[in-house]
Formats: sequence, C-alpha cells, structure tokens
Amino acid sequence: MRAFQYLAPIAPFAFEAPGSVRELTGLMRAYGSSAKLIAGGTDLMIELKERLIEPETVIDLSRLRPALAGVSLKGRTVRIGALTTFSELEVNPLVAKYAEALRVAASQVGTLQIRNLGTIGGNLATASPAADTAPPLIALRAKVHLLSDKGERTVPVEKFFTGVKRTVLSPYEFISAVELPAEEGFTSHWTRFARRNENVISVVSVAAAVELEGGRFSHGRISLGAVAPTPLLAGRSSTALNGSQADEETIQKIARLASSESKPISDVRAGAEYRRHLVYVLTKRILSLLAGVD
Repeated sequence: MRAFQYLAPIAPFAFEAPGSVRELTGLMRAYGSSAKLIAGGTDLMIELKERLIEPETVIDLSRLRPALAGVSLKGRTVRIGALTTFSELEVNPLVAKYAEALRVAASQVGTLQIRNLGTIGGNLATASPAADTAPPLIALRAKVHLLSDKGERTVPVEKFFTGVKRTVLSPYEFISAVELPAEEGFTSHWTRFARRNENVISVVSVAAAVELEGGRFSHGRISLGAVAPTPLLAGRSSTALNGSQADEETIQKIARLASSESKPISDVRAGAEYRRHLVYVLTKRILSLLAGVD
C-alpha cells in the first residue's frame, strides 16, 4: 500500500456503542455480517484505512469494559475477559502465576501504545497465524467463550481457528472471555523470533506448558505460531513429551519432531526451511529452560 493512501478517507459507516451485553447481542443479530466490532482497534483501523473491509456498521465495545475485562480466579479456573488489554495481562499476578507463557507473549506484542489498546479477544478474533497470544493459550489448554443472543458455547483455542483470518465465530457471536486451568505445578513459557524487538510480526513463535516429576516431563503441550495457516497444537511432539526424560537428548528429539509438525510457507519475512529450523531451535530452548537443562 502506498503511503498516500492512508490520507484517503475511510469509507463511511454507521456507529453503535452498546451499554450492555444484551444490547450488543441484539445489535449483532440486527446487523449480522454487515457489522464489525471494535475493541482496541489496532487491527481494525488498519483494515479500514486500507479499504480491506467496508462495514456498514462499526460496533464499539469500550462501554462494556466493566463486564468484559479483567482477570479473576473462579475455583480452579482463571477467567480473562475478552476486553482485557495486553498491558493488563503483562502485570496481572494471576496470569504470572498460572499462565507465564501468556504474560510473556502479551509483553512482546507491538509497542507500548498497542499493548495499552489491544485486547486478548481482538487478537484471537483477528485470527492471524502469527497471533502471539494463541500459542500460549493452546499450550495452556485454554478455551474461548462465544456469546450470542442464543446463548453461550465454549471452544478449545486450537479448534477456534479454521484458516487464515477465519474462525468458528458466526456473524452473531463475539468472544466474551478466555478460560484456562489454574494448575499448580505447571510451568510455561513462550518465545519467538522476529527481525527486531518491537512492533513486528513474529516469524515463528513457540509456547510450551509442562509439569515435571522426578526428572521427567509428566505432562506437557507444545504449540506453534506463524508456521501454518492457523496457530497449532503440536500433537505428536506433545504426546512424545508426556512421560519422557527431561534431558538434553530427549529435548532435541522432541524439538525435531515439533519442527516436522510445522507447515510453514516462504514469504518476505522468512523461507519455509528457515522457519522449520527456527521451530527446532525455539522448542529446544523453551524445553531446556523449563527443565533446567543447560
């Protein structure tokens, strides 16, 4: 896109700002696919400016923050409201205790201004293969809650994405919250490779959540970002991880298996083979860190 195109006016649209979740679901039923939701707007505003989308109506969610933002512990479940910002995730003690991988990922999204505006719900709904919060949530066995005027349903994060920029959301549904198990004994981490530290799209990202017992990975999950049409659970390497010895040789084998599960493309940011190599390097790095292997 040429720089001068940003000076062109955004296509006109109607604007709604519901004051309650019930009002929101009614508006979504009325407008359907002709409407777009705006939370932080860090993705939507770019799409509007570039004329990638021209919605008839934009529905602003900012008045719903009291109902749809914040982190809470309910029993053995951590609930994160969809309008919780990356900056809020970065400093929340519950996230740090039970979802360190998510905290680290949130701290690396874009710039400080983007983290202050962008939301976890918006990051998932945009459905980029490189969405940084998705791999941690998949590794942590998180689920998304989808709400409409017909009720609520829950979907595991790894099944939420159906393709590039595509999800299981219907035109009448929105993400209300994300929930993940509050499990003692599990540790997690996330890392990525990018061409500079801030305000970039990840070339590859990897998350892992593990439980260690007696020098073994008793349970664990590995998830990959930016190496397939959707963020994905590395199923074979996760299965191989469970019950395996937490030593350097085993970690290398599992990292190679994770690399073989990736399905990257070549684009302007990196070639496919380089991405596969990065999956190996980053998976090995994370598992070594979590296992305390030098």
